[in-house]
Amino acid sequence: MKPSIGFILPLLILLPGPLKSAGPGLEGKWTFVPAGSTDIASWGNSRPQIDIFSADGIVRVIHSWLDRGNVAYADTFEFRPGGDAVTSTTRSEVWPENWFMGVLSSPEDPRTVSGRWLEAGSSLRVVTGETLRTSQGKTAMTTTRDYTLGSGGKTLTVSEKRSSRPSPVVLVFERKEPPPK
Repeated sequence: MKPSIGFILPLLILLPGPLKSAGPGLEGKWTFVPAGSTDIASWGNSRPQIDIFSADGIVRVIHSWLDRGNVAYADTFEFRPGGDAVTSTTRSEVWPENWFMGVLSSPEDPRTVSGRWLEAGSSLRVVTGETLRTSQGKTAMTTTRDYTLGSGGKTLTVSEKRSSRPSPVVLVFERKEPPPK
């Protein structure tokens, strides 16, 4: 017996698509909006920017610091949402979350990254664990970042909670480019 198109078509609509269709809301280039963000430093000419991509079930988040419009430093997180933590080696002393406070990353030490969707396509949690250097010596740091798409898909709020800080740092971004198709 041949299945009818009237039976198959509704089933195809119910099948989940590839990861790309689960995450395009967050994908794209995001530029910093100081209004609404935690004022943790005098930003001067430096501005954070975030680029989010997904392909083949992997999400890549790039945090860049722009100085007069040029990338001065970039930090990349790459992971499979819901998958095991990914371990890499820290290569730079620059700790992008607090580059202005004299807190440094510890090159050659491991950093772990994991993530999961809180709400498919519009809210993502990324957890990093790494060793930092301060004037008091090395210390372990865990940072939890929630990336949440605003209504209409034009804003992105990043709530960043560190194991060393009781209150989150909140950074607001606006979409620089339309999402990829």
